Amino acid sequence: MSSRIKIVAFAFLISPLLHSALRAYEPPAAPAPRPFHYATDTFAFANETVWNYVGGAVQSESSRSPARKRDYTRHCFVVTRAAMQFWKFARFDPEAKPLPPEQLAARIREVAGRSVWLPDLPRDRRVVFPGYASLREISAAAAGLFQANIGLGWPIYFRAGNMPIVIPMDRATEARLNDEMLHDLQLNYPTIVWLYNFPSLNINHVVVVFAGRKDHDRVRYQVYDPNYSRAPKQLDYDAATRTFSYQPTFYFKGGPVTARAVYRGVLQ
Repeated sequence: MSSRIKIVAFAFLISPLLHSALRAYEPPAAPAPRPFHYATDTFAFANETVWNYVGGAVQSESSRSPARKRDYTRHCFVVTRAAMQFWKFARFDPEAKPLPPEQLAARIREVAGRSVWLPDLPRDRRVVFPGYASLREISAAAAGLFQANIGLGWPIYFRAGNMPIVIPMDRATEARLNDEMLHDLQLNYPTIVWLYNFPSLNINHVVVVFAGRKDHDRVRYQVYDPNYSRAPKQLDYDAATRTFSYQPTFYFKGGPVTARAVYRGVLQ
């Protein structure tokens, strides 16, 4: 039996279980204390790509100008997850004295070690970060410390939630995800969304959907793309075709994408 046939057979056998897990969505019971804000709840540094992309296509390194080394790569899952963890489990006290590096690192690990799908903590139980007003401010001052402590990139390749990539996404599931994201945004909750195209993998990325508005038969979502650190990007949903599309970026030419919510539970 060829490897391709084995993969298809395995996907067919596990698809009922995976679809069941993917549909295990529990809407928030109450509104979050505040919405996710791009200007304060995102990192000041960006995840970097392994390859040199220009206009959505891989180019030779000689085409990069100016040439520079990329040290923080393959962390899009980690960065988006950590942004959500800090939004849920941390608070900032700009009036207090900043922590020394070793104590700051310990508090970063405390936040990053809490499962992102758990309910957000009340203010008096959140991990406190003194000396700074927001995640963006503190990560600008201590980028290396955050990169070293929010999580490793390689374990992401072994997530149980990666398995559904081999299962084609039906339009009804995409429509349901759109409804869920709109519902959650009304209650101030963002959604971490995996964007990919399989088997081409011309995009294989994760973003945080934090705002959205209806525009006739489309929904325009604003997202935190961890490959950028200066401004949000746009993900669209077309109600007529029940499909998502992502705007052109330096690593993606733009167009239709498969969208799946991730980090909602152990299997996601």
